[in-house]
Amino acid sequence: MSLPSNATSTSQDALRTVVARAAKVLFVAPEEVDPEVPLVEQGLDSILTVELLESLNGVFGQQVRAAEVNEHPTPRELAAYYVQLTGGSDGGRAQPPVLAVVRECLAEVLMTEFDPAMDDSTFADLGMDSILKVELISVLNTRLNRSDDEKLLNEHPTPARFAAYLAHQTDDEAPQPLPETFMVIREAVLEVLPETPAAAVTPGCSLRELGASSLDRADIVAQAMHRLGIEAPADRLAAAENLGELATVLEQSRDRG
Repeated sequence: MSLPSNATSTSQDALRTVVARAAKVLFVAPEEVDPEVPLVEQGLDSILTVELLESLNGVFGQQVRAAEVNEHPTPRELAAYYVQLTGGSDGGRAQPPVLAVVRECLAEVLMTEFDPAMDDSTFADLGMDSILKVELISVLNTRLNRSDDEKLLNEHPTPARFAAYLAHQTDDEAPQPLPETFMVIREAVLEVLPETPAAAVTPGCSLRELGASSLDRADIVAQAMHRLGIEAPADRLAAAENLGELATVLEQSRDRG
């Protein structure tokens, strides 16, 4: 089998991006989006079109309008249009950010350059054992501020599929806890638990997962509320399952205060 050319690889990257972003606005899995079927037939209405274009225009650095989606109605046609606009056939910018990060992290873990032609190879075929998978997830979690488990690599066994999963789960426009509130919590965590790596303190992790005892948890929450100058209901604090939810509870109490 011949390896794909740069143009083909770029087109595939762009298609994966369009499919992943379309899946997000349609609230379906990426594999449920048919590249050959017009998006309007898959549930995209005028409001969702605007949302999709805001996302895609941010990725590709273009200003495609809703009327142009009518002219390029399928995911494949829309992806090809973005590639054309960005000069992607000449190796331009049409590369999904998440896939680019996955490639970079793979290159770091494997200690070699990663060929985009291997995007659809399995992690096993790339020579990754369980130890390397743990290392890859650790590097990715640090880069993307996530708290994923290496078991996800078995569920999404190629770089392309794993990147599509990540793009579907989170992107630059996904709502996040307000930075100031979360950073106050992070500072309190690192002060109470000084041996905790800063990269491990993410919105998706819990204080218990970070090794905090009940006294540590109470101290961290108390410090965060003191620094923010607020008091939050004890029942809502207890219900927060991770640091992101804790930040949301504190921010809501701050707004009401």
